[in-house]
Amino acid sequence: MDEYIATVILEDGKTPTELKTFGNTPEQVIDNIVQMETVSYLYHIQHIISGEIWDFDAELAPLREIRDLIMKTDGGIGLELRLNEIEDDDKSIH
Repeated sequence: MDEYIATVILEDGKTPTELKTFGNTPEQVIDNIVQMETVSYLYHIQHIISGEIWDFDAELAPLREIRDLIMKTDGGIGLELRLNEIEDDDKSIH
C-alpha cells in the first residue's frame, strides 16, 4: 500500500485539513475518504512517493449515498444499469 495525503474539510469546518491515508490506487484512497463520516469535502489527494496530485473538489455526501446504494444491493445496481442499457439497445434493432 502507498501513502497519500488527502486535503479535506472536516464536518462543520471551514479550514482545509490534511489527512494521511493509505491505498493501492487513487480510487481506493477516495473510497476510504468517502467512508470517513467526519469528512465533508475532498479537495485533492497526493501520492507521497511520486508527488502526483488528483484534484477532486467535491462534497462527499452524494458519493456516500451512491456507495450506500451499491452496498445495500451487494453490487446489483451495476448489473441493473447494464441490463437497462442492453434493453435500450435491443429496442433500436427491432
